[in-house]
Amino acid sequence: MKKTKIVTSIGPASSSVEVFEKMVEAGANVARINFSHATIEERETVVSTVKEVRKRTNKNIAILYDTKGPEFRSGVAKEDGISLVSGKTIKIVKEDVIGNEERFTVNHKTAIDALQIGDIVLLENGLMKIEVIEKADDYVNCKIINGGILFSKKSLSAPGVDLNIPFISDIDREDIIYACQHEGDYLAASFVESAQNIYDIREILKEQNREDMKIIAKIESQTGMNNLESIAIAADGLMVARGDLGVEVPMEDLPIAQKKIVKMARKYKKICIVATEMLESMKHNPRPTRAEVTDIANAIYNGTDAVMLSGETTTGEYPVETVRSMASICEHIEGSITYSNIFADKKVENATDAIVKSVAEAANSLDAKLIVVPTISGTSARLISNLEPSCPILVLVNSEEVANRLALNYGIYAKVVDIVSDIDELVALAIKEAKEFTNLESGDNIIVTGGLVAGKIGFTNLMKIETL
Repeated sequence: MKKTKIVTSIGPASSSVEVFEKMVEAGANVARINFSHATIEERETVVSTVKEVRKRTNKNIAILYDTKGPEFRSGVAKEDGISLVSGKTIKIVKEDVIGNEERFTVNHKTAIDALQIGDIVLLENGLMKIEVIEKADDYVNCKIINGGILFSKKSLSAPGVDLNIPFISDIDREDIIYACQHEGDYLAASFVESAQNIYDIREILKEQNREDMKIIAKIESQTGMNNLESIAIAADGLMVARGDLGVEVPMEDLPIAQKKIVKMARKYKKICIVATEMLESMKHNPRPTRAEVTDIANAIYNGTDAVMLSGETTTGEYPVETVRSMASICEHIEGSITYSNIFADKKVENATDAIVKSVAEAANSLDAKLIVVPTISGTSARLISNLEPSCPILVLVNSEEVANRLALNYGIYAKVVDIVSDIDELVALAIKEAKEFTNLESGDNIIVTGGLVAGKIGFTNLMKIETL
């Protein structure tokens, strides 16, 4: 049974109930809605599709909204694009113009003021490269170093330059409120560069009475890397957003950055997602490349909770096959992990830590088939998930919302039941649900764990090993 979760970006190729249902049956756990591309109508379609597929499959599916963030993008270009020829020059201007071979504009005009002579601007995720050689009040003139065709509203970046772009724009605020009001379980915040960015989002969630929504900080810049630890503490999870991060940092440093981000998430018991081009070739091919298989494997060996598909499932030709391939790779790699190494160096700071670590160690040493966690908030289950035990975690909750939110956590499968408080009844319930969840045989071990302190969320003080 697959334990690494799969985040699938939903678009034209995957938004129908029929296709998304097949993706969920193939192993998809989370539906991602990208505010940068999805219209209001498309967002509504995805939410409706997720609800229907939840009913049809009886599976928990989380909804993750992805903000635009402080994006730096080119303006509108002429229909056939702007031909950038290496060695020639082009101006970035404040005036709203239709871009051509002489000049183009950008979405944040004040960013032009921040650019200085010698600064490098990368266009469309680094495919094209220009250098500022002249600066004026209303434009900068740039030499084209690496040419190409620049179309409308393509991503730009200026590595190492503070472009003075507000973290939360008016549009972002509206989008965050939309996510709060339309069943969002997670909010992936783009271009997070400080803990304060997370606190600012939490204020909006508080205003909307949605403090239960989890915030995933997308690390996409060198500044974000520099402030990684404080961001990890403030957020509920981290995303290795390799598209923009791979432009902002030297490409040879990207694997190192990925390992640092995953390790930081694990240190602070936060969710981690590795994203971007994981199965890029499957947008047009029914089979992945060897390099892609190895890439997914390395993310799992690093300790990620989830891997993410972007264009592969939004516009790709093989969305179902892509999910199926990723699920197969995940499950196969998980079978080769030495699980005892994961929690060997985990520090025990309180009673809950001690119980949680003992659960993971016992699951590994006894070859337990299942860990069962009755819980109200899901906190106990998340702590166990962080240690990546060798067997799946069946979480018993009394809330559909909590069950869906747990769909992103490594190894967790949640079921909504009526939670009882008596310890004997609780264990009996856990055994009953375990037998219904998976095929268990006489002599198999399961571990029941949870908290028995009434009204105390996040407290774990029970561990019971049951041999069937």
